[in-house]
Amino acid sequence: MVSLKPGGKSEIKLKAHAKINVGLRIGGRRADGYHEIWSILQEIDLRDEISLREAPDFVFSAAGETSDLPVDDQNLCVRAARLLQAETGCRRGAHLELDKRIPIGAGLGGGSSDAASVLKGLNRLWGLGLNQAALIELAGQLGSDVPFFILGGCCVATGRGEILRKIDPIIRDALIVIAPKVHIDTAWAYKNIKNYRLTSKLENIKLMDLKKADVLRLLGNDFEPLVFSRHPALGVLKERLLQAGAYYASLSGSGSSIYGVFHSEESARRAFDEFQVEGRKYLLK
Repeated sequence: MVSLKPGGKSEIKLKAHAKINVGLRIGGRRADGYHEIWSILQEIDLRDEISLREAPDFVFSAAGETSDLPVDDQNLCVRAARLLQAETGCRRGAHLELDKRIPIGAGLGGGSSDAASVLKGLNRLWGLGLNQAALIELAGQLGSDVPFFILGGCCVATGRGEILRKIDPIIRDALIVIAPKVHIDTAWAYKNIKNYRLTSKLENIKLMDLKKADVLRLLGNDFEPLVFSRHPALGVLKERLLQAGAYYASLSGSGSSIYGVFHSEESARRAFDEFQVEGRKYLLK
């Protein structure tokens, strides 16, 4: 338990970025029930916005992409706030307002990013003084992706996703992200995946020593065969991005979002303008 510090902020506004998986290799099941993974997680310029301000009690409200968003203790933002209170003994209140822009259940990490932002924001709002390592430990109790969003940027993720190593961004070019109206249950995906391909060669790859093209040739998403077999339209979306000029395209996480990377903003813009899809599409620079 930490001592509360005086002088916390009265209101804080944070941007909670989405992420893509640049490669995702799935290993066998661990003793704790999780799978070993190897992935590069990279933040992208698609984001939710969170406002936190002092309040007598705890209040959570949301606007935007909220049709499937729980607002009770099932919500990761609420769970993050409750966890922080329980671990520190803090009894201060807060009003959390979430402007939801990242599609829900799309493999873009929106809920995890929101939860990490709540941990960081309330740490400042309440003047708790927790360091980054303490926040990462708390984040790991909320979900495998949440620790990444405490660090942000671009990281190699191993273990169940909580072991992180900062690297320079792998993707620096323009992106098209497609979020179709398809929901992929992550628990289903992990339960049914069979094509384990995690190897020590991938775990120990020296990403900093390789050219971008060499790195991307090594990086695939092990969920694609399973997910595309159940939802063939997602495989078609990936092929359409490649045909439209993307030099790399992939499912993000267990889906359902597909993204494509283009050599120039101009080529990405042309493809974006012509791309018709049932769902959301985003052009990110």
